[in-house]
Amino acid sequence: MPDINPLLQRWDLPPYSAVRAEHLVPAIEKIISDNRQAISDIIASQSAFPTWDDLVLAVDEADARLDEAMGIIATLDTVKHSGNTWEITSGTCHVAAAQYKTEKLSNQALFQAYRHLAQSPAAANYDESRKAVLHKILRRFRFSGIELPQDQQQQLARLNRDISALESQFLTHLENASAAWSKRIDDVAQLRGLPLATKDRLALNARQAGHEGWLITLDQDTYNQLMAYAENRPLREEYFIAFSTRASDRGPHAGRFDNGPVLESLLAQRHRKALLLGYENFAQLKLENRMADSTAQVLGFLRRQVALKTPGFEKDALALKAFAAGQGIAEVQPWDHEFLAEKLRQQSLDTPLKSLRDYFSLDGTLRRICLFSERMFGVRIVEQTVFSLWHDNVRLFEVSEHGQVIGHIYLDPFHRKEAPDYPWTATPRNRRMDAEGRLTLPIAVIHANFAEVLADQPCLLNHLELRVLFHEFGHSLHHILTRSPHYTLSGISQLGRDTAEFTGQLFEHWCYSREFLRWLAAHYRTGERLTQDQVDKVLTSIQTHNSWQTARLLMAGLFDFQLHCSQDDGRSVEQVFEDVQREIPHLKLSAYSRLANSFDYMVTGYGASVYAYNWSDVLATETFKRFERDWVFNIQTGKAFREAVFSPGGSRSLLSSLEAFLDRPLAEDLFPAAMGS
Repeated sequence: MPDINPLLQRWDLPPYSAVRAEHLVPAIEKIISDNRQAISDIIASQSAFPTWDDLVLAVDEADARLDEAMGIIATLDTVKHSGNTWEITSGTCHVAAAQYKTEKLSNQALFQAYRHLAQSPAAANYDESRKAVLHKILRRFRFSGIELPQDQQQQLARLNRDISALESQFLTHLENASAAWSKRIDDVAQLRGLPLATKDRLALNARQAGHEGWLITLDQDTYNQLMAYAENRPLREEYFIAFSTRASDRGPHAGRFDNGPVLESLLAQRHRKALLLGYENFAQLKLENRMADSTAQVLGFLRRQVALKTPGFEKDALALKAFAAGQGIAEVQPWDHEFLAEKLRQQSLDTPLKSLRDYFSLDGTLRRICLFSERMFGVRIVEQTVFSLWHDNVRLFEVSEHGQVIGHIYLDPFHRKEAPDYPWTATPRNRRMDAEGRLTLPIAVIHANFAEVLADQPCLLNHLELRVLFHEFGHSLHHILTRSPHYTLSGISQLGRDTAEFTGQLFEHWCYSREFLRWLAAHYRTGERLTQDQVDKVLTSIQTHNSWQTARLLMAGLFDFQLHCSQDDGRSVEQVFEDVQREIPHLKLSAYSRLANSFDYMVTGYGASVYAYNWSDVLATETFKRFERDWVFNIQTGKAFREAVFSPGGSRSLLSSLEAFLDRPLAEDLFPAAMGS
């Protein structure tokens, strides 16, 4: 009788709606068992005379089967399931998959087969992409400790288990701390200034909790709305304290979910891992697949960015202080900053433009971003109506070229309590070609994390949300439009963070283009377009007093990198934070602030890598100059960009790709030292 477990069937698109909790463990156990047998057979046939097809491609197929099944499970983890059966079985699968990958990377015979192939006469004649695949695979083995003595391999395995457990504990503490705090509001006057859509959502929160009025919770969108629009200053202060002290020894739940000890242990274990692998610290280890040559170069780059931006920081601080005095605020506090900055921005807008989000409906913006991508990159993007989904809000877009489908992009637009509280792009399947020439198409999933709207209301985007959509759509196109046939190179998850973030940062630049915004914006009710004068006012408003966000991103990058460089200098996490604040005094965060305790980037793959946003944005800014010079809708420029950056995947360095696109070397003074490859 055939096995009807959907995770064990071949599929063109993931069978999300067919998967149940009882399918998970049997499927993953079966795949892992099959993979173990496949690896054993591959070693038996490939140890003496390994070949590309029967070693590299054969192992890739086994890896892909497990990764794609786990990708379905990870997506389904973001929706609510009845009871706790799903959570238990999913957790079992994640642990089993991680253990199998550790086992595979400690397989000495498999490592020797890859090394034998890389050193063979045949490999000397491989093209650069095949050589890059072998280099990346062998590096993964070395990072696993394959060349260490047996006792040190065991020590590294324990460290990796401890690191994984501490990262999970950090996220659990943060989720619990966020869920533990809420505030009931009985008088709508206390919410004066908040957009109607936000008040409606807070009312829905209250109804779902079983009472009347409004309920404020700790999530990113509510934070953004309250800090920017709530006229009730004591409410802003109370909320800011609760949000900035989550999972710490301070604030309304001091000590209950404290991530302080968790983070100290995590940093120490990462440092021990780096030392065991022969690096001075974890930051140096993470630079192995980055553009920077050294930790000194990264720190120099960040500090140079701070120096370049400081005059703007100081100018904005003085302007805000003067404006605050006119508003009756003698001393600007952290919970005043974004509120006052938004007031300043609104001064430059005409009354009709104060509701700027009315010009950027999600539906209209999606249509135009698809049309734009079609024009620039020579593809067709069509929304599908019949497909297997994991939530009713999910949408699917099919990407084709010359009448042939080349990939799919899912959009999961709204935040749910079960999903992480940040936007991201997942890549459940990479493009690859097997030994018989069969092509498997890539899939990307955009988790936008927008605030969900009521059924009778459209989703309207503010400029920050517009940039989020463009950022994640850029990631998706980068993933889909590669022509690389290599599983190890084609997916954006295979790239270094500084390379992976580049396209997202680049796509945000279109949101600041005068010509592009005028084309993009259309009132969701009337279809009215913005005049050139109105677009100029919008851009003036957006760019007014935006140094706070720039400063916070630089602070985050510097703080994260310093933490992972400083384990030998005796400073605590709080001391590192205080030292970094002194380097960016413009922010003036409160002494009780515990940014590190809720800084989830450090436990979601960005440890010692948050600086990548700053680094890649410098490259994106330089790259966008050609689009501005040629015209932001120039088809030939889009085609050149696709060929130079999208098509190769990870087959060549981003710097080489950008120099090909720009037809010149990148200026050496973009970074404080010679750029690495």
